Amino acid sequence: MKIELKFGLLFILLSTLLIGCSDPDTDQGSEVIGLEMQQEDLFKGQTIIEGHNVSYKVSSKSELYFVVEVQIDDHVLNAAIAYDNETIDFDGKNAVLTFDQKKILLKLGEEISLFLFKEKSVDNFTMTEYTLLRLLEYWAKSPNGYKYSKLKVKASKSSNTNLKSRNEGITCIRKNTFVTAEYDDASGRNYRDRKLVNGDRCLGRCGSGCPGVFTIASAWTKDCLDHDQCGRVLGGSTNPIDRNCGDEYREAADDYLFGVIRGCRG
Repeated sequence: MKIELKFGLLFILLSTLLIGCSDPDTDQGSEVIGLEMQQEDLFKGQTIIEGHNVSYKVSSKSELYFVVEVQIDDHVLNAAIAYDNETIDFDGKNAVLTFDQKKILLKLGEEISLFLFKEKSVDNFTMTEYTLLRLLEYWAKSPNGYKYSKLKVKASKSSNTNLKSRNEGITCIRKNTFVTAEYDDASGRNYRDRKLVNGDRCLGRCGSGCPGVFTIASAWTKDCLDHDQCGRVLGGSTNPIDRNCGDEYREAADDYLFGVIRGCRG
């Protein structure tokens, strides 16, 4: 039943996608994001934002398999996403982004969102566009000093929790309810805080705080709550000397990409 529900939600998401392509030369908004190609199976471009060179490309190799490459200055972040078996293969060549570079990734996502959804319903998007926006927001939310190494993430299909890592797979949470956030610091000390979901700058949302810069749907999950609370208490993506929340950040990767498909809309 759970598998049928998951693929039912995936079918609904896919059924809302825009079909076809547009000509970047006919839209002034495309110049802001440096759009070079917009098709159902390809979205790419390059631009300069506040002095930083940025390029992006996401393409579909099959209906449910996507490859993403984002370059900012000299750093290249790659990811391959398989929606059918909910896996992500990351490879950032051990890049470490500065705080300003991560702000630029958020800015790029904001500009792409404004281009895509200006005078349009936010339910109309392709899976290439959805995948790029979710990854831009995820990469931009890493703890400072985080090393983007090669990493394989597979969403858990089990409700069992690994108590050591506290990775709870994709566990949906509801806004305006109380949930216990669990996380640890670099020394291994464990924390448990009872928090109101959505009570403090969209606590528990897989993405930026409120008001969010992206208009595309995002998930509300337990792993994202753990990471958010860790960041607020111990540092996270706003603290330049943070060494505490990297494991919580990694554990939230599948929630960012697959949480909406699982139905975790709060």
